[in-house]
Amino acid sequence: MRKYLLLYIILPGLFFAQQDSTKRIIPEKDSVYTTPFSGDSVAQKINENPYYIDSLNLVVKDVVISGNEITKDEIILREMKLKPGSKFTLRKYERDVNSIYNLGLFTKVDIIPLPGMGKQIVLDVDVQERWYILPLPTGGIEEGDWKKIWVGLNTRWENFRGRNETAGLYFRVFYNPSINVYYNVPWIGEDLHLFSSVNFGFSRIRNRSLEAVGKKSGSETIQSGETNFDNNRFNGMLTVGKYIKDGLSVFTDIGYNYLRVTQYAPGRTVSTNGKDRYVTIGAGVQFDSRNIHEYTTEGYYLRAGYKRFGLIDKTINYGRFQIESLSFIPLNLSGEYFITFATKIYTSLAIGGGVPIYNYEYLGYGEEFVRGWQGVAFEGENALTMYNEIRIPIFKPRYIKADKIPILRDIPVIKKLDLKHGLYFTILYDVGAVYNRDQNLKDVKFRSGTGIGLNFILPFGYVIRTEWHFRLGKPIVGRFGLSLNVKF
Repeated sequence: MRKYLLLYIILPGLFFAQQDSTKRIIPEKDSVYTTPFSGDSVAQKINENPYYIDSLNLVVKDVVISGNEITKDEIILREMKLKPGSKFTLRKYERDVNSIYNLGLFTKVDIIPLPGMGKQIVLDVDVQERWYILPLPTGGIEEGDWKKIWVGLNTRWENFRGRNETAGLYFRVFYNPSINVYYNVPWIGEDLHLFSSVNFGFSRIRNRSLEAVGKKSGSETIQSGETNFDNNRFNGMLTVGKYIKDGLSVFTDIGYNYLRVTQYAPGRTVSTNGKDRYVTIGAGVQFDSRNIHEYTTEGYYLRAGYKRFGLIDKTINYGRFQIESLSFIPLNLSGEYFITFATKIYTSLAIGGGVPIYNYEYLGYGEEFVRGWQGVAFEGENALTMYNEIRIPIFKPRYIKADKIPILRDIPVIKKLDLKHGLYFTILYDVGAVYNRDQNLKDVKFRSGTGIGLNFILPFGYVIRTEWHFRLGKPIVGRFGLSLNVKF
């Protein structure tokens, strides 16, 4: 993104003019403005130290938007710190590019400074809109058991009404069938900046608890042919929150949950009839300074909250504290080449009454496992896990014109797009455990694993993750993993 600072500010002879009420910037020979800070010496100083541009005291005269056919201008403008009358700085410039891209609405974002009179500049925010109605097929095999195959469809209408709102319908069939509808509004009130989401869902989830079928935690996950039962769930939740300042927000939520087991036995539900109904209410705080959400290489994320389970029906009566912390620390090795030390720490602590087994913390299922220990199930009331990666760029994310790719050049809806791609090599180390409240933490056995992987950065915000990992413990077992999203 920094190339535009040299191309559009430093080079002499650039020109612009304002055309009609749409505020689109176009060249016009009758209206030429050169910048007094042009020249090789300034360009050299910026190349040597990009933050030198801050000393030029550039002032933003206007901000215009181009390329947005559906997205409203104000959706982009409200994300920017560089507003008319503000001083132009490199930090604000890079922050604004990332903030607009993190909306998830565009395949590419450029902010192009155009020189004006004196030290004034006009910023042209040039975006490429992505597809907003996406019927995305999904599928997989749970725990490596071919009898646990499932397929689904996630249909999302992103950028609904051109205001970055999302309406969606998700369903899956065969193993663990479910359906979920949701609606998300990320910004309510221009200055108030509230946000809200609502979702309703039904699922029939195969029981994951080993204890519920007479097995010990630490055994292999329950296989499809073994005696087991289903949890039929209905749930709904409303979340409302408010942004306090950059990246900092608070939120509260309220939900209703209904669960019925297909075969009742003592301990499978809190009630004695195999049906549990309860209300949840929670609150928390979140901070997010990650540079790129889809594959982060710098920044921090923290989400801390408390949720109360059971308000009306005292049969269920407990609470849970949850803290999720992500850190991405870049290390400069040479020039513009950085590697990233990435860490995720997750803590979940239950307090109060007994926790139903269906609300236990689990490791070994889906994406929730210590790498190297997939397929071995652990369960308990509390959890403490730490995931670590060193992300090493083989080639950093970049763009290629779709019309340069033979298979895509004849597809009308794609050929004009810039497609993002990149490749990272990763070194992994995970450690974690789940445990019960009556256990002393020093007596809890933590499992650990390590490995290596390749992360493929794909267009439209997708990432393919391939890994080979093995457990640090006897027996040493290696395993290949493939996923369509990053671990964190």
